[in-house]
Amino acid sequence: AHLAIEKGDQQFLMMKGGAFIALPVWFHRCLCMYAMARTNKTKKTKYMAQAKRIHKELTNSLKNKNPNVLHYVSLLNAEKAALTYKKNQEDGVRKMYNDAIGMSA
Repeated sequence: AHLAIEKGDQQFLMMKGGAFIALPVWFHRCLCMYAMARTNKTKKTKYMAQAKRIHKELTNSLKNKNPNVLHYVSLLNAEKAALTYKKNQEDGVRKMYNDAIGMSA
């Protein structure tokens, strides 16, 4: 994740109009950033900022009629919700995870 932050700006430009193989790489990078934000509380904002940027690009790709990223975006939405949920919202997060798993299968 540290390398992803250091090289992120350079590789971000490659995603715009890049090869189709870039989308799974960016999905896994965003997933990693959310995991690091969960474990590293002192640098949470740094990891969340990178994750939000990648998440936004994947969401925009879905809005631009790319059906191949639907299951990526649904799982990233669940991860983001799990990081920002309040104590009484656990059922909503669980439902988002179940929906993401159902979409991927």
